[in-house]
Amino acid sequence: MTIVAPERLQALVTGIFRKHGVSERDSEIVAACLVHADLRGVESHGVFRVPHYVKRLSIGSINPTPRPIVTRTGPATATMSGDDGLGHVAMWDAMGIAMDLAREAGIGFVGINHSSHCGMLSFFVGRAVESGLIGLALSQTDMGVVPYGGRKPFFGTNPLCVGIPSEAGPPIMLDMATSTVAGGQIFKARAENREIPSTWGLDAEGNPTTDPHQAVYFTPAAGAKGYGLGVIVDVLTGVLSGGAFGPHITPMYGDYDKQRKLCHLAGAVDFGRFAGAETFLRQVRAMIEELHQMAPAEGFERVLAPGEPEYLKEIERARSGIPLDDSVWTELVNLAGEGPGADA
Repeated sequence: MTIVAPERLQALVTGIFRKHGVSERDSEIVAACLVHADLRGVESHGVFRVPHYVKRLSIGSINPTPRPIVTRTGPATATMSGDDGLGHVAMWDAMGIAMDLAREAGIGFVGINHSSHCGMLSFFVGRAVESGLIGLALSQTDMGVVPYGGRKPFFGTNPLCVGIPSEAGPPIMLDMATSTVAGGQIFKARAENREIPSTWGLDAEGNPTTDPHQAVYFTPAAGAKGYGLGVIVDVLTGVLSGGAFGPHITPMYGDYDKQRKLCHLAGAVDFGRFAGAETFLRQVRAMIEELHQMAPAEGFERVLAPGEPEYLKEIERARSGIPLDDSVWTELVNLAGEGPGADA
């Protein structure tokens, strides 16, 4: 295990994307998104993904120098064509537009098409939260989750994130895949050659498996509930923004020469436009504090708000450094051209 300072990791990853023709600004956004995931302990969406993005940039299925087109479609709505660039950048910019719309109209939504994988959604939602707005982000992914009552996959893991600011302390940050776990968790288990819980994945015949190499399909979170949420996410991203859905989406791992044309939705809400405006932040803080006072179940120290475990992990790793598998660190320094033995 290699312990890396967040600033060192940010600079290293930024340099890798610069080497592959991505602008300084865009490289910094992508690197910050990936380091954010590792800081919060969600390694499946962190710098572990860098070689994948580099592969697509090298082949040409991700455009390193996109020219997004933004069209204002109403007082609170806009669309963005990401020009097949890095999804992290498209989502970052779309959230900025949604925030501007929310300040003008009370709410703002931006539908994004012609994009690619955008990473951990709390990175973008956190931008809205830090500005005193409620944030929302949805993204479709390629087919992999078996629908409730089925044996073969149709929708993707289709994540969603909602962030709510608080008067002090951690915000509420629900960031979840609509599958039992994000697909990256299984991909990471494959890379580490370790078993997974039998509830995470299914083999080619639709049977539960603990072998990540045999887990070719994912289960929906909480059965019919996660399945239903996954359907809604695909409608509010792909269908709403004129893209594909379910089995018609180009896979992330495969067809590397094809642009993925993914769709996302970024949203922001100004809570100041509602009746609870004056007490909103104070009430959110009170809610979290009262949750902390609840009697914990056996095996738990206390009840936490959604996103709080990741919030606490981020504080810890910002101070002590980010642990990376040695193989991941070695691959990153090689991609950066620093060679073996580079200091963390």
